[in-house]
Amino acid sequence: MKLKSLLVLPIIVTLASCDGGVKDPSSIGASIETFEMLESVFDGPYSSSVIKDKMDEVLALYEKEANQGNYLKIGNALVDYRKDSNGSFREMDIINHMIESNTGEGGVSFDEQLNRSVRAMKRELAEK
Repeated sequence: MKLKSLLVLPIIVTLASCDGGVKDPSSIGASIETFEMLESVFDGPYSSSVIKDKMDEVLALYEKEANQGNYLKIGNALVDYRKDSNGSFREMDIINHMIESNTGEGGVSFDEQLNRSVRAMKRELAEK
């Protein structure tokens, strides 16, 4: 599984950088392939449709546009955080923590809550 993740992640980055004739690739909607790639690199039994639904929910809560550029950027960050935790928590654990925190209306940015959630999860692990 780890080798598969290492091989797929560069593909995600490459697709994010290709514009296919569109001036701003982040402005286009994400394709089915985007979520299939995220499904293959995310740890756990989450289907591409569940990943999309949860990512859409968290993006809406933190007033971030649901587009391919954001999906890929966030997906890469989540994979990096999982790897940094040595697999102690999964990408979807972070998304679920962000949704449960629901601090977007309070003015907390997506990136700030992402960092808060990861720190909170690391603290929880350290206390066990």
